[in-house]
Amino acid sequence: MLDGSGSRFPVTMRLKKRTDFLRVFRKGATWSGACFALHVLPRAEGPRLGIVISRKYGTAVERNRAKRRIREAFRANTERLPNADILVRPSPACREATVDEIARLLIEGASRAIGR
Repeated sequence: MLDGSGSRFPVTMRLKKRTDFLRVFRKGATWSGACFALHVLPRAEGPRLGIVISRKYGTAVERNRAKRRIREAFRANTERLPNADILVRPSPACREATVDEIARLLIEGASRAIGR
């Protein structure tokens, strides 16, 4: 996933507080795709990512693998994403998706949700 170039997923790009998650769930626009559902709420600064994944998705290994792929797709394409808080709820169809497919869907979904 990481290419060893020292690129990291900084804390400033993460949704961490419960209040932030609830605000995006309640006030954000939604978009559903083949791989995941997005909740998007515009903001002034750069994009931030939050991931919500239930145990129904699969084992801890499968859930963690999905989260790593989503974070990498987000990190690698930050400049192409709108300035918004983005919550991702992956579906089981996301298990087989590559990082590039996830990145394409993430950019498309966030842009469409903001455009509504």
